[in-house]
Amino acid sequence: MLIIVILVMFFFSNSKKNTFTLNEQVFEGEYENDKNFIKINKLKLIGYNEAGTPYQLTAESAIKETKNIDTIVLYSVQADISLNNKNWLFLNTEKAIFEINKKTLRTDDKIQGYYDDGSSFYSSSMEYNFDTGIAKSEEEIVMFGKWGNIKSKKFSFNSIKDIYRFEDKAVMIVK
Repeated sequence: MLIIVILVMFFFSNSKKNTFTLNEQVFEGEYENDKNFIKINKLKLIGYNEAGTPYQLTAESAIKETKNIDTIVLYSVQADISLNNKNWLFLNTEKAIFEINKKTLRTDDKIQGYYDDGSSFYSSSMEYNFDTGIAKSEEEIVMFGKWGNIKSKKFSFNSIKDIYRFEDKAVMIVK
């Protein structure tokens, strides 16, 4: 009986098969069945734009595909961006893609933005380039502030020069 126990322990301890398994509950969407990626919890990216002002991008979780080295899929995304005049902008969305080489955050989910002066906006999609400080959207934006509300079909914003551009049926209601 002792020999049988030793043989059983020997065969199971020297097994060549990979016993590492991943918990399926940690994966999101299409990544549930694909194992060619890296999952990162509590991702934090810190950098500076062309004007030297800092930004910080955080995500509750992130998926980095091994076949596409330039993009990271982010979940529960928050971006804290310092503006040129020492003010700040905070962006919040559920899912976004960060392009590493271009330093661009893209989302087709609802995105919300908050300024330190109490102004805010929301849009159904946006692209923000952290390097150039330019945000743009081809989707509708609604912006709220102490001065009133703006609604527009397209918009762009240069956070370094603090310039807004609203296009295509832009309406402003002044308080």
